[in-house]
Amino acid sequence: MHALPLRPARLLTLLTVLALSLTMLAVASPTPAEAADHPSPYPDDYDGSQMWLGYRPVEDERLLAAYRRLASSIVVENATADPVHRHTDDLTVEPGGSEKLVTSSLEAARDELARGLGAMLDTDVPVVDEVSPGAVVVGTPDSSEVVRSEVPSRDLDRLGPEGYLIRSVRGHTVVAGNTEVAALYGTYGFLRLLQTSKPIERLNEVEAPKVQDRWIDNWDVERLYAGNADTDKGPNTGGLAGEDGSIFDFAATGESADKNLPVILDRYITVARALASVGINGFNINNVNAKNTYITPEYIEQEAALADALRPYGIKLALSIRYDAPTDQRFAPDTLTAEQLDPTKAPFRDWWTRRATMIKEAIPDFAGFTVKANSEGQPGPQDFGFDHGDGANGMAAAVEPLGMQIKWRTFVYNADVDEDRLKRAYLEFGPIDDEVQPDGSRGRIADNVFLQTKNGPLDFQAREPVNPMFGRMENTNQAIELQITQEYTGQSTMLAYLGPMWQEVFNADTGATDESGRLLPKRKVGHIIDGTAQGHERTSIVGVGNLGNADNLTGHHFSQSNLFAFGRMAWDWTLDSRKIADDWTRMTWSGDSRTVHEIVAMMMGSWESVVSYQTPLGIGHQFNADIHYEPGPEETLARPDWSPTYYNQADAVGLGYDRSASGSGFSAQYFPSLAERFDDIETTPENLLMWFHHVPWGHEMNSGRPFWDELVYRYQMGVQYVTWMRRTWDSLEPSLDARRFGEVRAKLAQHEADAEMWRDECVAYWQTFSGREMPTDDGPTSIAVEIAGKTYDGFDLSQDEYTLDVPDESSPRITSVTPADRRATYEIVEQADAIPGRAVVEVETKSFFGPLLKRYVLNLE
Repeated sequence: MHALPLRPARLLTLLTVLALSLTMLAVASPTPAEAADHPSPYPDDYDGSQMWLGYRPVEDERLLAAYRRLASSIVVENATADPVHRHTDDLTVEPGGSEKLVTSSLEAARDELARGLGAMLDTDVPVVDEVSPGAVVVGTPDSSEVVRSEVPSRDLDRLGPEGYLIRSVRGHTVVAGNTEVAALYGTYGFLRLLQTSKPIERLNEVEAPKVQDRWIDNWDVERLYAGNADTDKGPNTGGLAGEDGSIFDFAATGESADKNLPVILDRYITVARALASVGINGFNINNVNAKNTYITPEYIEQEAALADALRPYGIKLALSIRYDAPTDQRFAPDTLTAEQLDPTKAPFRDWWTRRATMIKEAIPDFAGFTVKANSEGQPGPQDFGFDHGDGANGMAAAVEPLGMQIKWRTFVYNADVDEDRLKRAYLEFGPIDDEVQPDGSRGRIADNVFLQTKNGPLDFQAREPVNPMFGRMENTNQAIELQITQEYTGQSTMLAYLGPMWQEVFNADTGATDESGRLLPKRKVGHIIDGTAQGHERTSIVGVGNLGNADNLTGHHFSQSNLFAFGRMAWDWTLDSRKIADDWTRMTWSGDSRTVHEIVAMMMGSWESVVSYQTPLGIGHQFNADIHYEPGPEETLARPDWSPTYYNQADAVGLGYDRSASGSGFSAQYFPSLAERFDDIETTPENLLMWFHHVPWGHEMNSGRPFWDELVYRYQMGVQYVTWMRRTWDSLEPSLDARRFGEVRAKLAQHEADAEMWRDECVAYWQTFSGREMPTDDGPTSIAVEIAGKTYDGFDLSQDEYTLDVPDESSPRITSVTPADRRATYEIVEQADAIPGRAVVEVETKSFFGPLLKRYVLNLE
C-alpha cells in the first residue's frame, strides 16, 4: 500500500489503527472451532499473482471424478499452423521466467487447457491428435475437421468474429468459434465452468459479446495504486529496484534495467491471459495525461514487442497522445509550429498520418489513439481557435486510411461555458452532434471517432446520476468510460466491489425518445452503448485501470474482482453482478460453499457502504485536494469547481447543489421524463437527492426522519457495514491461505479506521451548519440497555465507547437489551464483574445494502 500525504486525521489514524485493530480482532475473531474448518486449496504463501487463473484443485470428489472423465484429453488441431504477426525477431521472456510466448491464439488455448485442467484435476491431461470419449476439442471451421463435421455452419454464422459455443457431442466437448480468438474465449469459458463447479455434461453454451471494443485505458504511473514502489521516495513515485511501479517496464534503471521491453516479463503474459479470459480486446497502455515519449521510435519498438506478446490473446494496443505532439522538438526535423496545429489543414493531418504509419509498420493491428483535449492542462484544438469536432475529425482523417480510430474524451469542464460544471460537456458536444450536414444528416463527428464519456457527469464518484450525454448524442458514436481503479472508492486500501455500481449504471433509464417524442423501447444506458437503442453500428466500452508491478497486480486482492467484473460486463452488460462475484470468488479464493457465501455477501454491499460513509444521499466530491482519498468538506480551493464546498453548498438552510429548473438548470439536459423527475425534490431518488437539490435540514425523508437524521445514520451505517465485513473476514481465517488472508485483514483494519474518519469529519462539519443534535434513538443499530433497574439509551452511534453512571453497590450486569429495530439481534459479549467495569454488546441488523454490526463498549462507573 502506498503512503499518502498525511493530514492530521490520517496521521492519528495510522498511529492508532494497529492497536485498535488488534484489540478488536482479539475480541471479535472467532476461534477455529467456531469458524469454518474447510482448508484453503492454495498454499499459505500464495501471493495472488495469477488473479482468477490460479486454477485451484477441485475438492469435491464427485465433481472431480466427473471432470476427469469428461476432460481426459485435449485436441487442438493445427494449433500453430497460423502464427500471428511478430515484429520483434528475438522476442524473449525474462531469464528464469515461468510463462511462455505463444505464436497463435489456438496455441494459447491449448496451453491454457493443459495448465488449467492439469491443476484443477491434479493430473496431466494429455494433448493428443485423436478424438476419444472425454476429449476437449478446440478449433475453428478452418483449423479443425472436428468442428467442420460436428458444428453446423449456421450455428457459427450468428456468433460473429468473437462469439463461441461449447457443446457436448457424442461423449466429448467441442469449443468452437469462427476465429482463433473466439475459440480462445470459448476455452476460457469452458475452464470457467470447472472453476465455478458447474456440470459439464450435456453442454450447449453460446456466447457473443454485445459490444465490439472492450478496452482498458491503463493509467501507468499516475494515481498508481498497484505499484510495488519504494514508499520511502514518496507516494506513487516508484523506485523499487529501478521500476516505476507500472505494469510495463520501458525505462527501468538499476537492478531492473535488464527487464525493459522488448524483454517480456511473466506478468505481461499473466495479464494478457487474464484479460483474454474476460474478453478484453484493447489495451491503451499509457495515461491520458500523455507523454510524447510513447510515440518516439525507441518506444514504438518496445511497444511492438509488447504487442507481439499480447497479440495471440486477441489484445490490440492503443496509445494516449497529446494534441500538440507535432511541436515537440524531439521529433525534429519533422515538427510543426503552433500556427500549423490547424486540424482542418493538411500539415496537421499529414503529420499524424506519418506518425501513425510509423506505428503501423511495427504494430500492424494498432487500434488507434485516445485524446484528452482541453482538459486539466492538456492541449487541444480550442487552444488554436477550433472546437472539439474539428480536432477529433482532423485526427480521424489522419488515421482512417490506416484502419485506426480515435477515442476523444468528453471530460471537459471549461468554467467559461457555464457556472455549473456538470453542464459543460453537453453544452460543448451537444451542438456538434446536432449540427446539420450538407447531405441533410445530423452530426459532425467522423465515423471512426468515439466520444468517450464517463458514466456520470462529474468524475468517477461512487454514485452519480447517469451522464445526460447518453442518449442525447444520437448521431455520434459513444464509448462509456468506467473506472476500474478506485480513485474515489478507496484506492488500494478499501474493499469496494464495483460490479453493483456498474449494474446500476447500465440499467439506468435514460428516458430517451425518438424524433416524435415517444419513449424508445430500449433506452437503458446499456442499450445506448451496445447500439440497440439508436442504431449505432460501432460500439465501445472503456475501463480505466492501473495495473502495476505489485505481486497481485492490482494493489488490493479484492481489486482484482473489479477488473474481472469489468471484463464480464463489457462482454455482456446484462450479467448480474452477484453472479459475477460468485464466479470470481470461486475462481480466486475457494469452492467451499460457506466461504463463497460469506465473501460474496461482503462484496455485494461494499460499494454502497463506501457511498454511505463518504457521499451519502447524493452529496458529490467531498474529497480533499489532490490525493482523492480523505475527506475535505471544508476545503475551498483556488478553482471553485475543484472544491468540496462548491458541491456541498452547506449553509444554515441545508445541503446540496440546486440543479433543478429553479437552480442551475442542469436537469434540463436530460430527456423530458428524467428532467421532470429530477426537478421535483419529492420525486428525485433519495440516493441522488443532493445532486439536484439544496435539501433543507428538516426535509422529511422516505423513512419519516428529517434529512439531518437520515444523513447522519447513513454515515454511521457505512462504517457499521465495514465493521461487519472485518468480523466476517476474520471468521474465514481457517478456510483461506495465510498470506492473502493476512494482507486483506490488514487492509480491512485500515479501511474501518478510515471509514470512521470520513464519518466523523463530515458529520462534525455538517453539524456546524445544521445546528441540530446528533440523532440517537431510532438508528438501525440503536439500543437501550437496562442495568440495575435503570434504562440507558441515547447512544451516539458514531462513538465506540460510552461511560455509564451506575448506582453504587448495584449489580453491574446488563439485564436487558432493547434494539430500536425489531429485526436486530444482539449478543452480550462481555459482562462487567464489578463497578467500575466493562460490558460489551454487539448489535447486528440488516440495512438496504447488507448487514450492519455495531459494538457498544460500555464503561460502568
